[in-house]
This record gives sequence, structure tokens and C-alpha cells, in this order.
Amino acid sequence: MKNNNENEKEKEEEIEEDFKMEKIITDNNETVKHKYMFRICLIGPVCVGKTSLLARYSDNFFRDNYSATIGVDFRVITLKYKNIIAKVHIWDTAGEERFKSITINYYRSSHGFIYVYDITSKDSLSNLETWINLSNDNCNTNVINFLVGNKNDLEKQREISKEEAEEFATKYNLIFLETSAKDNINVDKLFEYFTYKLVKYFEQNQDQYIGGGEDLDSFKTFENLDIKADNKKKCNC
Repeated sequence: MKNNNENEKEKEEEIEEDFKMEKIITDNNETVKHKYMFRICLIGPVCVGKTSLLARYSDNFFRDNYSATIGVDFRVITLKYKNIIAKVHIWDTAGEERFKSITINYYRSSHGFIYVYDITSKDSLSNLETWINLSNDNCNTNVINFLVGNKNDLEKQREISKEEAEEFATKYNLIFLETSAKDNINVDKLFEYFTYKLVKYFEQNQDQYIGGGEDLDSFKTFENLDIKADNKKKCNC
């Protein structure tokens, strides 16, 4: 008879095989026809590692510190699940209070959110309540949401247990996962499982799918913000 640990291992392996995605790499002049275009927002306080997670997934790149995001940054990733191609816009939103009025505009057309906290910072999890309420109040197409505890490579500095995070996730109906952008732990799994969940949902509820244009000019507005580079905060993400 199998014990619980063996059952959980089998379940994990089954899930990983089920949502396996193929990342489609194209040059700038190549167009891939896609069925869905999804928008995902990374949300959370400063210095929890949102930018690190995005850089690791999109470019397989990590560095020890980043300048705090100004407004919104983004990447566009094309993924294929079985015969379905989805173009995913991943928006990395600023965690500073002064940018909330700007980032709210991006919540409205998001299909879901990744709420990121730092497992070494107790406050970073409790502060997410404000972000969750703000995104819920300003989103029209919210489908799936994740709670992500980043920096789990810093186990010795942990302030938030997995049990505590799981309780938080249950309270707000979030899918919970821990990651490390530095050690590349669960990063691919996070974004690809998110996309898989969106594909599965809209395949069953196509009448609810809201596509939209792909004009990215709106992102360029952040390049013109009158904020000096030396005001950017450095964080170890």
C-alpha cells in the first residue's frame, strides 16, 4: 500500500506532464498565429523579486540586484499547449505607492494575477492584502490568481512558513507556489502552469474570453516619466 508521500509524488509528476508547455522562439519578423492572448500581472511590494522572476523566465537571466521598476515593464512569451498557441503578455508592475494610479490601468484587462512576496520578509505577505483588494476592485477579466513565495533559496532566513502562506492562499482562493529566481526553482512551472490553467478555462468558457489588441505603444509612456535614474532603489531580488 502506498503512503501519502508516494501518492503526492505521483500526483505532482502527473500534473507536471499534463501542463507541459512548449516555448516558441521567433525572430522579430516572424508571426505565429495564436488562438489566445493572455495578460498576467506580477504584483507585490518592492524588492520581493517580481522583476527577477520575469527575467529568469523570459531570458533565463538573474542578477543580485535590480533598480526598482518604474510604472510597468513587460515581456511577451508565446507558448504552445498541445495544438493551442497562446501569446502571453506578462506585466511586471511597480511596487511603490506612487505608481499605483498608473498600474491600476493594467489590472483592468488582466486575465489573472501573480501576487509575489518574499519568504524572508514577514511584512511582504501581510502587505499583499492591500494589493489583492486593489486588483480585485479594478479588474474586469480576473480568472486565475497565484500566491508566490519567492527567494526560497534563502531557507535559513525564512520568516514565513509554507503553512502560513497556504492559509493565506486558501483565504483568498489563490494557487500557492514557492519559487527561487536565483536558483531557477519552479519559475518555468509558475508561468506555464498559469498559462495552462487559462487555456483550460477558456477552452471550456470561450464565451467569456476577452481578447483585445496587441498594440504595445502604451508601455512606452513609462519611458517618458520624469523620474531621475538616481532615485531608483536597489534591491536584492
